[in-house]
Amino acid sequence: MGYIMLLAIYILITSFVGEILVLAHPQPPHNASLHTLAESAIENCYEDAAKSIKVEITNEGFDQLLIGSRQNLLRNTKCLRYCIMRKSGMLNEANSLARNKILEIFDVIHPHIWKEKMLKVLEKCLEETEKQTDNCERAFVAATCILDELSEEGVTDI
Repeated sequence: MGYIMLLAIYILITSFVGEILVLAHPQPPHNASLHTLAESAIENCYEDAAKSIKVEITNEGFDQLLIGSRQNLLRNTKCLRYCIMRKSGMLNEANSLARNKILEIFDVIHPHIWKEKMLKVLEKCLEETEKQTDNCERAFVAATCILDELSEEGVTDI
């Protein structure tokens, strides 16, 4: 499994546990290594199809991403998530949810979630995600939707 995929998995996990991680570790372990992986994810990542707005890493955006913040996010945090989701294959070339890749990731980190349940969540979230035209907002809506829908499906041990 590639390093960017591991970063994507880390981001997913911290999104689930969010504030708990903040209380336990003001600075996540291996911060420098994770920053290097994020730099790799943004290497050729642009906010727009015209490739006129290059995604950069800010300290605040990176910190929000690592602690799993889900509210009042900076645009930079949303764009970092977009780049990581693209680089890891969770978003395809059309910036739509890549169902098979996401199923593969969840099978590794949460094998207890039934594939049928995950497919139901992904269908709902695909619908929500497709409403967004902005790439960074699209990634934010996708991730948030998946987490919220799993919670509504009773998956609380994530």
